[in-house]
Amino acid sequence: MVADRRESGTALDHIGVRVRRWRLKRNLSQRVLADLAGLTQGYIAQIEAGTAPLDKRSTQLALAKALQVSLADLTGQPYDPTTLEHATAVRHLPPLRAALAELAFGSTGAPDDGPTDLAAAVRDVTELHNACRYDDLVADLPGLLLTLGGRRDDPVSVRRLVWVTYATTFAAKYLGHADLAMLAAQQCREAAALLADEPEWLGMAEFAIVHTLPAESRALPLQRAGRAIDLLEMAADHPRAGQVHGMLHLSAAMLAAIGGDASTSRTHLREARGSAGRLGEGNFGQLWFGPTNVEIWRLGVLAELGDGGAFVNTPTLDISAIGSSNRRATMYADLGRCLAQTRKHDGEAMAALLRAETIAPQRVRLSPLVRETVGSMLRRARRSAGGRDLQALAARLGTA
Repeated sequence: MVADRRESGTALDHIGVRVRRWRLKRNLSQRVLADLAGLTQGYIAQIEAGTAPLDKRSTQLALAKALQVSLADLTGQPYDPTTLEHATAVRHLPPLRAALAELAFGSTGAPDDGPTDLAAAVRDVTELHNACRYDDLVADLPGLLLTLGGRRDDPVSVRRLVWVTYATTFAAKYLGHADLAMLAAQQCREAAALLADEPEWLGMAEFAIVHTLPAESRALPLQRAGRAIDLLEMAADHPRAGQVHGMLHLSAAMLAAIGGDASTSRTHLREARGSAGRLGEGNFGQLWFGPTNVEIWRLGVLAELGDGGAFVNTPTLDISAIGSSNRRATMYADLGRCLAQTRKHDGEAMAALLRAETIAPQRVRLSPLVRETVGSMLRRARRSAGGRDLQALAARLGTA
């Protein structure tokens, strides 16, 4: 695989190269592939050349289906570690996988080396989660998961278990290990089911599940999000349940956008905005639901719908109310993607992407959408126009 990524010293590690490789394996012409995916032959040619970013998940899924491969076959996830932090996180994944398996198949007691101060351990995990420090976070998770898993008769420990499995879900997801993320989300759901009178925790677990279901499962993620929204409808005015209810609407908005249904996506965004207006800024479960986060999600939805130009010449969103590096970096990353879609504002796009990387380097460098945006910007620019900063960022992302 490593040998496939470089040819004559030129980087070839982008989705377009994999599209071409699979197209040739399937003995398809560019025109036939374009017809199967509902695209144009010219766009396929640009994708394969790397000059057009394949940064919309809807298009990635259409191509994966046409090529009869998984989305991971196109994105190349999980990526080979290129930094010490990434390598450290990956090194701790086997014990994390083993801990989740023990939870799923009958662990009954705490490990000898588990944390003794659970409140402090959960605070540490929360800080690392918000800071996107996956190297230290993954190392802390196995012992804490098993310790909490052995205390399911204690509601406080169960709530902590829901939260820690939630954090595990997204650490695994962002590191590119979809199977491990799904296993963690299932354990989050099982723990939340023990809190029958606290629907906000079950909603939080459903949020985790929605974000780990395979993208190839078509309508299932959106259907599951809809059922979870209905589940929390009666409690939507409660501050905690309402925040989760709003986050599920944001998830549904993104899923509808990925499915190409702009109308449904906007409907869910309006519902989320209405809830945020009533509830104000909140942070149940480190979800950071409120007016600010709704606008951050709107950026991502517009990028997915290909409407990134709507944010040209608009004031930068004030994100001072958000205490999560993940959400702050996502705002700048999606702003960069939106600006890059215009092909006329690469300088502003580059500034936004660099800001995102500064805020949460581990999160941004592992983002397939950011990698494709930056790689495409570099490949379509003249070397002199690309600039040293763009070339350096592409190198750090592994796309140069």
